[in-house]
Amino acid sequence: MKRAMGIEYILRDLQRRLSNMIRRGCIHSVDFKKTPPRVRVEYSKGAVTAWLPFVSNRASSECSTWDPLSVGERVVIFSESGDLNCGMVISALNCSDNPAPSSDPYVHVTRYSDGTQIDYNRKSHKLNVSIGSGGDIEINAKTMIINANIEHHGNQKTDGNIKASGDVSDKIRSMSDDRDIFNEHQHKTVHGISDKPNKEQ
Repeated sequence: MKRAMGIEYILRDLQRRLSNMIRRGCIHSVDFKKTPPRVRVEYSKGAVTAWLPFVSNRASSECSTWDPLSVGERVVIFSESGDLNCGMVISALNCSDNPAPSSDPYVHVTRYSDGTQIDYNRKSHKLNVSIGSGGDIEINAKTMIINANIEHHGNQKTDGNIKASGDVSDKIRSMSDDRDIFNEHQHKTVHGISDKPNKEQ
């Protein structure tokens, strides 16, 4: 009898562990002050795991990414031993509360809660970046090289020098046209017509 009860207990424990190797749930709480940062997952009504690490895209000395999970996000708990308190959290599953930002098979989208969105359409070959809430984009680099035509709408402020290998124009005329006007410039004086400038631009 004792042996039969022992086998029954072992079978129930194995069944429990097998069912807990992969479980779905929602992020219950987060603690980003821990090292590494950890989350707790509610995998059944009222049932919450211990603090678990979550998987990042990269975590090495060569490349490291930080993409924090948020409360309510649907995730998967993966536990090799079947003990949910010793598992790891893998994100993320779309749901009615957090639907996919697109259903277009050609578009890759990242969308943030403030309205910012980055998307690339590999069919139209177009990358779009929209910053929400009147935000800014900042690029810090020694040199930025752009091999493309540029269309600019809005004001521009520059701290430093501007160098161009071609002409620079506004809606009236180009700088080279202004230079030609200056170099050929003459005007009336009390003594007649003035000489052209003695030094060209």
